[in-house]
Amino acid sequence: MKTIITTIKRVIRISIIVLFFSCETDVSDDINLATFPAKLVINGGIERNTVSPLTAQQLRLTTTNNFLSNEPNPIVADADVSVTDGTNIWSYDHQGDGFYTNTALVPELGKTYTITILWNGETYQGSDTLNEVAGFDNFFAEFEEETIFSPGGYFLKFDSTDPVNIENYYYNRLFKNGEFVISPDPGNAQNLITSDEFFDGQQRVNVDVNGEISFEIGETATGQQLGISKEYFDYLFELFTQTGNTGISFGGNPPPATIRSNVINTTTPSNRAVGFFYAADVIENSIIITQ
Repeated sequence: MKTIITTIKRVIRISIIVLFFSCETDVSDDINLATFPAKLVINGGIERNTVSPLTAQQLRLTTTNNFLSNEPNPIVADADVSVTDGTNIWSYDHQGDGFYTNTALVPELGKTYTITILWNGETYQGSDTLNEVAGFDNFFAEFEEETIFSPGGYFLKFDSTDPVNIENYYYNRLFKNGEFVISPDPGNAQNLITSDEFFDGQQRVNVDVNGEISFEIGETATGQQLGISKEYFDYLFELFTQTGNTGISFGGNPPPATIRSNVINTTTPSNRAVGFFYAADVIENSIIITQ
């Protein structure tokens, strides 16, 4: 029995020594992560905002980065970009840092917009339809005490009535002092986007624009409700669920499963783009937080 115990002790000592040296060994140079050809990344679309009309329609083109890279996505400055509604064609100009704009396009409800991107000898195309958004019946800030689930402070809320017998999809965006803010959280798939499946034709009250972001007295709070297509809703749902992403297309760190873009490479179908070209109707309001 004593011999068995001694043997067990020796095995434990050896295991600890092996574990120690294993933890101390640097194997990073031995890991060979595969590199893949860069994919085109599109971030942006068409937005109709009757409250604060845009001076230009804008989108950004970059490429994916190496796996686990911390560097910014490389910009695409040499693409030929245009958008059509089936009748008119608008060409976009590169303004620098991958941003392409057009000042003549005025979005119209019910129109389907198709983007065409010529880049690197290949053609990419994607389409989305502009659906009308429900307006705000009431827009306000409400103070809430801190809980284990959320910080204390003033939260932006609204009431809104959904149109009857029309399939609607919504996406909420929040701005603090003019800057877009969002917390990377898989819960965004339930909190920031929704369909009217369970409230068709009904009024929603005390809806949080973003229940994770609070405001302090003196800050300017701007909330937006976007009317989006089912396709864009499905894309955002997968993006938020898989990555906890902020709604901005990923780059060097892809999600665990493929999130299909609506921008297809018509030259080489297997080389699909990343991101989504969307069309959205936007309603917004702003308030300065007071006590």
